[in-house]
Amino acid sequence: MSKRQLSTAFDSKEFLAQCWQKKPVLLSKFIPDFSDSLAPEELAGLACEELVESRLVMEHEPGKWQLRHGPFEESDFTQLPESNWTVLVQAVDQWVEDVADIKTLFNFLPSWRIDDIMISFAAQGGSVGPHYDYYDVFLLQGQGERNWKIGDRCDSDAELVRGEELSLLQNFEATKEFNLTVGDALYIPPRFPHWGTATSESLCYSIGFRAPSMAEMIEGFSDFIIKDQDPSQRYEDSDVEVELRSAEIKPELLDASYRQLTERLAQKQDFAGWFGCYVSQPKYPELIQPLEDELSWEDFSALLSDGVQLTKNPSSRFAFMESSAKDCVLLFVDGAMVSFSMKQLSNIVAFCEARETVPGTPSELLAEPEIAELLLRLLNQGSLLAAA
Repeated sequence: MSKRQLSTAFDSKEFLAQCWQKKPVLLSKFIPDFSDSLAPEELAGLACEELVESRLVMEHEPGKWQLRHGPFEESDFTQLPESNWTVLVQAVDQWVEDVADIKTLFNFLPSWRIDDIMISFAAQGGSVGPHYDYYDVFLLQGQGERNWKIGDRCDSDAELVRGEELSLLQNFEATKEFNLTVGDALYIPPRFPHWGTATSESLCYSIGFRAPSMAEMIEGFSDFIIKDQDPSQRYEDSDVEVELRSAEIKPELLDASYRQLTERLAQKQDFAGWFGCYVSQPKYPELIQPLEDELSWEDFSALLSDGVQLTKNPSSRFAFMESSAKDCVLLFVDGAMVSFSMKQLSNIVAFCEARETVPGTPSELLAEPEIAELLLRLLNQGSLLAAA
């Protein structure tokens, strides 16, 4: 279990009011006395692992980029030139506890909004080129220094360099420039183009925030409500009063079906339930594996009585929602939803907000049958882990 304690003098209220999703801002010394959670050699080691998503970006000559995907071999790194390359490793927070600690500094935002913490190591001159993202990101500087150029917010139809897998901007105009040293952070809202270049060997921690697109929400919610749709509800035109020409579609005959469709889509409670399931889906579900031998209630009780602690799987996601319409609290874990009575609200809140270990003594965890059954289910499915 990590013992690392991080703190910052950051004014979150002022930031949310003036900057969040509005404008880029430099957060000088965001983490005073910051020290890296891992060495560049350890990051390279992660990039060699089969289950870890990683990339290597090289600029062979100005404007000529090469992208390679991991896993890599050790020899891939020993053969690299002295400059102009970057290795990027996704979701390091799921593998290194000290990196996961960094997420606690962003508790002023919903935890389910955080996607992951990507770490990049760049040799001098290393970069991934000018680009923009559709999500918010904090760029926390570790060892070394990086220069960041920022442009004005661009439209989604901004011209990209043809033939580049990296989705680089064809035309980039910097309006701001920052030099980051250890402990500094740069916040960049969605669609603000940015271009970072290492001025010395450096590590950068990118804390990205997930934001479902409208297309993803339409597709996902539609799939969700289709499952419960009554097959007998179909298009009807019993009100037809005029003689139609062959092959004609009369717009007014679509009114009833369109009204049914919009009424079904307008069910806010259904949308809220789907949304909670969607944003709690794990980034890498393959890292959540059920127990080979499912535990019975007796096994579970004995496990807790023996002093075994329950910890959250680092790859799992937890969120909750108070539903006033249904007078219940909804718990979302790894894309699934469970409903509890409001009397369990404080227990659900404590469970979701616990960083690693599930709070409570064995007797307390077993005292509430609803909660105990939940914990057993999550342990069997791999969302919780048993730690001696």
